Amino acid sequence: MFSQRANRPRIERAILAAAAHWHVECKSGTADPAALQSWLAASAEHARAWTLLQRMDGQLGEIPATLALPALQAAQARRRAAAKVLALLVAAGGGIWLGQAGLPATPWQAWTAALRTAPGQRRHVRLADGGSLELNTGSAADIDYTASSRRIRLHEGEIMLTTAPDPRPFLVETQHGVIRALGTRFGVRCDGASSIVSVFEHAVEVRCASANDAVHRIEAGQQLRFFASGAENTTTIAAHQDSWLQGMLVAADWPLQRLVDELSRYRRGHLACDPLIAHRPVTGTYRLDDIDAALASLCASHRLQVTYFTRYWATVSARPT
Repeated sequence: MFSQRANRPRIERAILAAAAHWHVECKSGTADPAALQSWLAASAEHARAWTLLQRMDGQLGEIPATLALPALQAAQARRRAAAKVLALLVAAGGGIWLGQAGLPATPWQAWTAALRTAPGQRRHVRLADGGSLELNTGSAADIDYTASSRRIRLHEGEIMLTTAPDPRPFLVETQHGVIRALGTRFGVRCDGASSIVSVFEHAVEVRCASANDAVHRIEAGQQLRFFASGAENTTTIAAHQDSWLQGMLVAADWPLQRLVDELSRYRRGHLACDPLIAHRPVTGTYRLDDIDAALASLCASHRLQVTYFTRYWATVSARPT
């Protein structure tokens, strides 16, 4: 982890792009050392960008081998790799960091997380202490167990945790704060704007990132939405909220927009709802391993239709009468 001083100016995007280019050229063995040294010597900002990149090197991942590819394909592969490196540099080079007591809100942490799931995927992880972690669709997390603590860092998405007896504290960090488990089974969802913790057994404590003097206790059957600056009131967990563990989504008089938003988490591309029918109530049980089949079932039972503009761009609307 690293941060930049608040009073340091942003590094220009063009300079970051050049640094990303040189990084990829060096990794692929195609860099001209003399040209690189000339670029570094040309400006203090060039050197600053290069230093930032070197400090991030462990987070940048491996550059795919391109030497065995035909020249055109190799050049294209290096350009794609440089674009990914640039995205990480822009996130870090701008010096934008959030979450003093929680997890810094930085995109590259999610992209480089040890545990990841793509849209539509779920993953089971057995923890070293005997507990378990379930990752839902589109999630990214890291596990950090030390001699003094057990930490799960949720960068984005949703997880379900079952803790095991252990004298070390069990903590879950998001950019909005820290959750301390009190011998429990609980879920955490982080969507960028807020985090939600849902407790299914025993209890947890929550400290918000910018107001960590206040401790919120959530008991079994309750959930709490919290932000870096504070939290809402606790509410009751909805029935079947953990049905995603069985690959199902259960809707009971949901606004159609809510159901479409939930289904879109499990499908690549863009899935929209016609605003004219966004508040129409819908009820049903839908399998999450085939969202197009779930949409077909939804349409058949609620007189709707799905218009596919491309395979990855679809809209749910009312069926013509």
